[in-house]
Amino acid sequence: MFLPKVFYGWKIVAAGIGIATMASTFFVYGFSAFFIPWRNEFGWSRGLLGGVVGLSRLEGGLVAPISGYLVDKYGPRKIMYFGVGLMGIGFILLRWVQSLSALYLVFLLFLAMGSSFGTGRPLQVAVANWFIKKRGRAMGFLMSGYGLGGSIVFIFAMLIDNLGWKTATVIAGLCMWGIGFPLISILRHKPEQMGLLPDGAQVNKTNDTISKFEKKNMNFPKPPAHFWNKDSREELELNVWQALRTRAFWMLAIVYAIFSGVPGITTVHLAPFLAEELGLEYVVAVGALSLFVFTSVGGRILFGIVADYVNLQILVALLFCVLSFSIFLFSTISNLSQIPLYVCAFGLAYGGVIPLRAVIQGYFFGRKSFGTIGGLLQFVDLPATVAAPIWIGFLADSLPGGYRIGFKAIAFIIIFAAIAVLFARCPQEPLPNDKPPKFIAKFFK
Repeated sequence: MFLPKVFYGWKIVAAGIGIATMASTFFVYGFSAFFIPWRNEFGWSRGLLGGVVGLSRLEGGLVAPISGYLVDKYGPRKIMYFGVGLMGIGFILLRWVQSLSALYLVFLLFLAMGSSFGTGRPLQVAVANWFIKKRGRAMGFLMSGYGLGGSIVFIFAMLIDNLGWKTATVIAGLCMWGIGFPLISILRHKPEQMGLLPDGAQVNKTNDTISKFEKKNMNFPKPPAHFWNKDSREELELNVWQALRTRAFWMLAIVYAIFSGVPGITTVHLAPFLAEELGLEYVVAVGALSLFVFTSVGGRILFGIVADYVNLQILVALLFCVLSFSIFLFSTISNLSQIPLYVCAFGLAYGGVIPLRAVIQGYFFGRKSFGTIGGLLQFVDLPATVAAPIWIGFLADSLPGGYRIGFKAIAFIIIFAAIAVLFARCPQEPLPNDKPPKFIAKFFK
């Protein structure tokens, strides 16, 4: 019996899911599992612990254009070896943290820096380069890895509860190296470098590489026709300078700057809110976080697939409306029986939004400078990314019902993101051809 040959892009997606799951379990959502043990042992306030996440995201936003540029230029593997290596060192160093300043130092120099070069942006670039027509489902599956990691974070919490947080950090560091490095070795930059085309399209040649001229004379994949509201055409390939001169770039920047406040709820404050305001036990509260993220996995996969068949802007706008309403409902929880329903509604909407950021960016600007453009969009997110977890933490410290007030405010603001995404317009030919100043021209080729 002969099995059909699997397109190599799906192998990259599978490796990316493994890396994303591990990074999410230990770092993205894993921080929430450390939150209460650190408060109990050291007495650190919620606002100061939220500041760790806020500053980590500040660093991530500052580094994002650099990591995106390096991945565009050199491919994901070299960059990710460096980043995952840093994360492994950072987790092991956490074992000896005894002060808040040391915690900030380890997070900023090793974990946040390593995450910027070892996970999110490089993985998205790797997958985006291998898919055009099926980019939505590919991104949905990739982003489900982060959801899978969050859904099993309760296992990590149990590990912390039984072995202590110091032992758990060492285990996390060793896993980053032992699992991460072999998975990174599977990644490749672009299909053309292997004599392939995106989406596994048929290649009528036997050489190992495909030139730009040859791509124009092949059956090169095109974006879905529905997205352009016209007959399908070739995907545009904008450089960074061209992207910066489009309305689409700045509208997407506004949209996701608003959305960037939401992870401050999920990764930092969801479990403490349930534990401290509703009286859930610590492990049960982290379990509710796991339920939220597990539900978001379904949203990531479902709406990633749907994105390949419907107009993206309308889909994203609808998801933001649902997300706003679900966050508002979540902020009104008054008894334990409401938790599963509201957490699931919140998780499904949140998960649906996650993969579509990379998908809509790819359809607007193409693969040419995907990493750098995505990094610049993340850079614009910085104010809300940094402020949201700190602001919600200080509200919780200073006001009765502070968590609820913060959640309601974010729910209201998200409505503006739903409106803004509808005003974005896909760049049209002829594209902006203005050249940047000479001293930065080499970055915009």
